[in-house]
Amino acid sequence: MPASSPSLVLPWNVAFLHLPPFNASLNSLPAPPPPGSSRRQNRPKRPKSPSNPELSDRFLARSGSKQEVCKKNDPRMKSILVALALFILVPVLTLAQEKKAAYDSLTDRVLSIQGMQEDLRYMRHVMEAVHPGLYRYTPKPVMDQRLDSFYTQLTGDLPYYDYYRLLSALVAGVRCAHTAITPGPDWGSHFTKNTSMFPFTVHGIHDKLYVTLNLTRDTTIKPGYEILTINGQPIKEIVQFIFNHSWSDGYNTTNKQQRLNSGSFGMLYYTLIARPDSFVVTCKDLSGNERKAKYPALTFQASMANLRQNPVNKEIIRLYVDRKRKDLDLDIKKDINTAVLNVRTFGGKAAGDIGSFLPKAMKELQKKKIGHLVIDLRSNPGGWDSAGVILFTYLINKPSRYYIRQHTITDTSQYLSLSDLSPEEIKNAANELIAEKDGTFSLKAAAAAGLSLQQPKLNHYTGKVYFLMNGASASTTSELLAAAHANQLGTFIGEEAGGSYEGGNGGSFIGLVLPHSKIKISIPLVYYDNMTRPPFKKGRGLMPDHDVPDNLDNILKGIDTQKQFAFDLIRRNP
Repeated sequence: MPASSPSLVLPWNVAFLHLPPFNASLNSLPAPPPPGSSRRQNRPKRPKSPSNPELSDRFLARSGSKQEVCKKNDPRMKSILVALALFILVPVLTLAQEKKAAYDSLTDRVLSIQGMQEDLRYMRHVMEAVHPGLYRYTPKPVMDQRLDSFYTQLTGDLPYYDYYRLLSALVAGVRCAHTAITPGPDWGSHFTKNTSMFPFTVHGIHDKLYVTLNLTRDTTIKPGYEILTINGQPIKEIVQFIFNHSWSDGYNTTNKQQRLNSGSFGMLYYTLIARPDSFVVTCKDLSGNERKAKYPALTFQASMANLRQNPVNKEIIRLYVDRKRKDLDLDIKKDINTAVLNVRTFGGKAAGDIGSFLPKAMKELQKKKIGHLVIDLRSNPGGWDSAGVILFTYLINKPSRYYIRQHTITDTSQYLSLSDLSPEEIKNAANELIAEKDGTFSLKAAAAAGLSLQQPKLNHYTGKVYFLMNGASASTTSELLAAAHANQLGTFIGEEAGGSYEGGNGGSFIGLVLPHSKIKISIPLVYYDNMTRPPFKKGRGLMPDHDVPDNLDNILKGIDTQKQFAFDLIRRNP
């Protein structure tokens, strides 16, 4: 039997954006996680309002080596910054509000050259003072020259979104998946209330973009149709432009693609390309025939109202939207002596539960003498470092390294007061850092989960392990994958992981709101070195042993391409 539950990432799907699944009540959905990625230790960060990043465990947290189960009600939690989560989902407004025409006041706003220059200087000064990975991929002289070039591009006053596009290119050039930009502290609410966008969601495969949901009431364009042009512009040009203005670690593009797959395409088109009142869409249907139709830009509320009313979406809704999924679960396949361990996030409730879930799972695997374990980490956006480390210790059979080092470039900067660190944490920084000769400050092993030598659990798994991964396997998840690969713990299936193999930046964050434009930049404070050794492709994610891209026919039929590949591999090598 073919494997079901494919890894299609649909809009607002919990898998990638750490948001509720479609079967949740649309009127009870929570506000989106803010941009700032979860990159730290064992203790969750306190929740933040949308104007401040909900970020990782404390910058200088206590070690997670002895704490297996995180407190479920701890008011601090760690979550991913693939960062577009902020843009996607906020509580759905009543449809009565749809009667009021959407109006985005930012489209009328013009920024003065003086204000933009001051914002740029301020942003640059803070990044140079605290960002540990500013020169990770670009030497300082080259980065300085590049930053200088942005000043020369400011020759006069600019419309708001033109300036935002300029800063987006600057942020993308840092090549850090945890350095993010949003149009403002309250952007999530503003976007869903006041904008009208492209009325389709998409999924990319092999440089092509396919419709996944039609959010209009017209049935001309159906799921599976390939989008060729939008308003006369080739889709490849559109996607490349968005990629050039989107952040990711190093030179990784699979994470950017998965961001589009997650439902962010409409928002990114709106902020980076154009804000038209209508879209002329040219598509190729499943028979290869071209079709063209014109659609008005739709508000978030109208799109959600049309989602279930359009009959062309019926099968995709059945296969994916209404599917119930747990963040942690174990599925036994007796016919092939295999279990599938689904870990869809290392944040939220799952981070608190994983310490008690895994011992039970391992006990069941041992009891049933399961010889093959498929660990599905696709579209797992990350979470607490300590949660990833806990899983790692159930897979190793000897003392093993997870991280090599974590460091900051400051312990006293005045800008730390703008971060998610409390005054007590900032005051205690010196006790948890080691000053190095090169001017950096290494975190002590006791201050960060995963820095010390990790010991295998007594009941660790001893069979064959297979990891499923994709470009949305990011942050903590990409670090776990890197550690597993470096320690030769299994076979890797899918596509390039979404975080840099050698490590990224994160820890705690500064949510910097620029004084004139109010554009918000999320800046990480800790530099991560994963337990990996050359040779590897610098700035790229972990490459799979078996490159298994998504398959359009399988997506439309509800067949899981990567999981099916893993099962076939197991059957051939029992």
